[in-house]
Amino acid sequence: MIAAAVIATVVAGCSDAGDERARTVDDTAPVAPGGQVPLRTLTAEQAKGALLAASDLPTGWVAEPDTGAVKKDSSGDYDECPAYGTAMQKVSRADDIAADFTAPDGSDFSEALLPLAEDDAKDLFAEFSAAVTACKKLTTKTDDGVAFDMHFVALSFPQLADETFAFRTTATVLGRTMNLDMAMARRGGVLAFIVQQASETIDTDLTEEVARRAVTKVDAALS
Repeated sequence: MIAAAVIATVVAGCSDAGDERARTVDDTAPVAPGGQVPLRTLTAEQAKGALLAASDLPTGWVAEPDTGAVKKDSSGDYDECPAYGTAMQKVSRADDIAADFTAPDGSDFSEALLPLAEDDAKDLFAEFSAAVTACKKLTTKTDDGVAFDMHFVALSFPQLADETFAFRTTATVLGRTMNLDMAMARRGGVLAFIVQQASETIDTDLTEEVARRAVTKVDAALS
């Protein structure tokens, strides 16, 4: 799941509006009777229906079953960056609405959605992105007690929704280098998280493609 993947990676991020700003829901959102703007969020059940499926992805992608594994208590892994730890605990609620996939090249992908009131989503987006940016490096351990460092680099990423934040972590453990890209996009009150994890080389263009598809499906659910 998302939180489990990010425990192995924390990264300084960036948000780049560029020339490809996605249309916000406000552009075409209908106005409710009395002039009230409708809520731009989803219920938990609606969010589950807005998750990507293998059929939404390129040919050859496989959906991985939920193993029901008990989540690891990661609180001690964030001692060097307590603000990140606090934000990560809030973001970890997205694990309740999540899906995992394997791409044909063997890369692992996860998607998670966290539907909130729009103001709460804005606040959590700001809190999480600021905490990640402030945390330059974390040292943690494998389940076997082997210590390793996680190094953080910013990703140049297009604006996919109302707000977008993307980052990468690189870690070398027992001679094996792992890379993880994470994109977080906020559409109204819905936070969408896309994580790609790969050994050695990682394809950021693929992270972007999957994130675009995720936002498109959230948009459809909000419309």
